[in-house]
Amino acid sequence: MRLQGLADRLRGWTTSHPAVANALAWLLALVGFGVLSASLIDSIGRNGGTAYDFHAFWLAGHHLLTGQPLYSAVGIGDPGAYRYVPTFAFLMAPLSLVPELPMTWLYRGVAILCLRYLVGSWRAVGWSLLFPPVVIELLALNVTLPIAAAGRWALRGNPAASAGIPAASALKYGSVMLAAFLWFRRRQSRRFIVLGTVLSVGLLGLHAALDPAAWVAFVHSLGQQARSINHAPYVGGQLLFLVPSTLGDFLLRLGIAGLLTVISVVKGWGWLAYGAATIAVPTLWLARLAPLVAIPRLWLEEREARQ
Repeated sequence: MRLQGLADRLRGWTTSHPAVANALAWLLALVGFGVLSASLIDSIGRNGGTAYDFHAFWLAGHHLLTGQPLYSAVGIGDPGAYRYVPTFAFLMAPLSLVPELPMTWLYRGVAILCLRYLVGSWRAVGWSLLFPPVVIELLALNVTLPIAAAGRWALRGNPAASAGIPAASALKYGSVMLAAFLWFRRRQSRRFIVLGTVLSVGLLGLHAALDPAAWVAFVHSLGQQARSINHAPYVGGQLLFLVPSTLGDFLLRLGIAGLLTVISVVKGWGWLAYGAATIAVPTLWLARLAPLVAIPRLWLEEREARQ
């Protein structure tokens, strides 16, 4: 009740002082843009602005074109480590024909546009940049923000957007949580989920039949990752875990995400299923929490839709 009263007073104040409230809101957003700018300037000074995760993607495409192995025995935080399905490397192969640095900055622009889509305005983008995982993600450049944008599109856009969730699940397993929510709560999405699943499984299956060695190496890499140490000093402070076992931590978070998904289905809370998908990843680096900035908007939209 106290929080509700505070929210009502704040809403009343902003309504009666719109110009001041707007100025303060933009000032806060500019602080966020300043934080990102300072981080990018520092990154440019160190390495031209290359990105830890995108480097692994670009390198995978390069290895594919040059006939080098996609997978090797690496530590959990080693640079250049590629952990995704070998089919994704085929998508990266054409991009690896372009020098890495310009492709990195192009993809960074795409990630920023995905962030804009997630939060709904450039002012909100500035606010979201005050959440440290967002800036870290824009420096590292995984597939986190594009997959989060695909998740929001499936939840709030045309039902046909659900067809992309199975493909997203092949890269980030957590998207299965969204697929489950959509299946039970958005019946109009079911046929698109089936279509997306058939296409994704068909494509991956065809690739596995044509290049079984790559898929055997991928499975071995997953096993090696599951045995990796996640709490050694060299891993760094950005890896989040609940238990000191890479596989155990993943299974524990997967169980928590599954429970949250069940609750989301019962309650009809798409925003909670979206949050569950965010934490259901094999290794939870701090940057993987960046999509959580989209939850307030999802919650507000769903609340307004119910009124």
